[in-house]
Amino acid sequence: MSFVGGSMNLPAKSVTRDDGHPLFTNSKQTELQKYPKKPTVSPTLAELLMHVDDAQNSPVDHRAVEIGYGCSSLPSSNPFFLCFNNLTYSVKVRKKLGSIPFCGKNSDETESNGINTKILLNEISGEAHEGEIMAVLGASGSGKSTLIDALANRIAKDSLKGTLTLNGEVLESKLLRVISAYVMQDDLLFPMLTVEETLMFSAEFRLPRSLSKSKKKARVQALIDQLGLRSAAKTVIGDEGHRGVSGGERRRVSIGIDIIHDPIVLFLDEPTSGLDSTSAFMVVKVLQRIAQSGSIVIMSIHQPSYRILSLLDRLIFLSHGNTVFAGSPGMLPSFFAEFGHPIPENENKTEFALDLIRELEETPGGTKSLVEFNKSWQARKNQRNGFSMRSNLSLKDAISASISKGKLVSGATNDSNPTASVPIFANPLWIEMMVIAKRSMTNSRRMPELFGIRLGAVVITGIILATMFWKLDNSPKGVQERLGFFAFAMSTTFYTCAEAIPVFLQERYIFMRETAYNAYRRSSYVLAHSLISIPSLVILSMAFAAITFWA
Repeated sequence: MSFVGGSMNLPAKSVTRDDGHPLFTNSKQTELQKYPKKPTVSPTLAELLMHVDDAQNSPVDHRAVEIGYGCSSLPSSNPFFLCFNNLTYSVKVRKKLGSIPFCGKNSDETESNGINTKILLNEISGEAHEGEIMAVLGASGSGKSTLIDALANRIAKDSLKGTLTLNGEVLESKLLRVISAYVMQDDLLFPMLTVEETLMFSAEFRLPRSLSKSKKKARVQALIDQLGLRSAAKTVIGDEGHRGVSGGERRRVSIGIDIIHDPIVLFLDEPTSGLDSTSAFMVVKVLQRIAQSGSIVIMSIHQPSYRILSLLDRLIFLSHGNTVFAGSPGMLPSFFAEFGHPIPENENKTEFALDLIRELEETPGGTKSLVEFNKSWQARKNQRNGFSMRSNLSLKDAISASISKGKLVSGATNDSNPTASVPIFANPLWIEMMVIAKRSMTNSRRMPELFGIRLGAVVITGIILATMFWKLDNSPKGVQERLGFFAFAMSTTFYTCAEAIPVFLQERYIFMRETAYNAYRRSSYVLAHSLISIPSLVILSMAFAAITFWA
């Protein structure tokens, strides 16, 4: 935590953590700074977000302290404090006909009238602070991605129970879309764009029109340095047929396009999956720098190495949707020692924990004993500490402090209602259409073989039809044959236009990712691609007509 502004005096005593280390000491008087008092009239969210263009970058001092994991009431100097309580999510799975009955059932399944209710999340609670990385761990199928999706508002609210608050205020989905970003597990990028172009197009989409072109370029260059991509800035992304950047660099580019607007909350689904240890460490190191710039970083990770574990601030271990541990990495040895399974020296703590959880899952009782022990251990820990750190700022004041540190949040209209003041899209429709068209033409221009294949198909079809319907006369038979020619010509035009379908199938996941967080309107994508397809269709039609008309 960082304490800035004024001071207060504390009595001379020492507060200790659960692991016995002193939290802070005060032999005489310790000067702790805090935020200045709120103004009498708090500015609206619209007024705060209108100052994005004038935001100045300033370093953030982060001194992390371990206080506890309940959502209590002790004020903290951290502007942002994300808290989630009792998140529960279940799905109904209809029992297949003719299935063989089984004797035992998983603890996360219930059966009613032939319909199985599978619990994916079972009363998950926790908290995350600005400047910290919270990691969700567990075996495959434990609920890691489901929890990230639930926190990122990617699950229907009707089927998700529990509360999600930011600075003590319920976080509405409309506001969450503006101040957060979600990085998918797969790298969905245009293959023929360079790293710099990819980030620049993302800046055109996500940053408001109030920011000048030069400021957007400066933001992209700063992000390239932050991601450690300077040496690969002019290299194309690449795909199976074109050599491009490495796997670790692709993953960092995927993170960059979603954090171009410098979000307050960042969600990532297994960002280190498929990477070697060095690339994975560099990715998490980048996430640490993002957190230290004033963001909350929440990610799922399969099995972190020892070096990656040293970068994480908070851990949540899941097993079949239940929490089996929640705390800092330093608490793992004492937790499992009290549980009766001490971690051996010189062994990776997370690997030991995951292996033990897998062993318990294979036993008849499952991880129920570990889940119950975690609940009692958390209760004792919170009782010893007696308090938990949380922000003493309202959400609007916290956003004001964040903007003053240079967070590039999308602009807003001047409205007294905070929710209504948040814009759905950063730019008007015509700007979105221009950026989409420019990006698509840039990517297509570097793959001329695609248009060449379409042109070749049209030319060959035209030559075949010209030889079939060569020099028709004006008799009724010639008129009938011309009608047959027109039917073939219309079929040729149809499959020429249908070439756009495979292109969209390749881009649809990029389209879904970008529209999910309102990078642009769906109508902008349709209109832009409709307009840029007209020139190619004109060229293809003229080529077909030139071959068949004179014949």
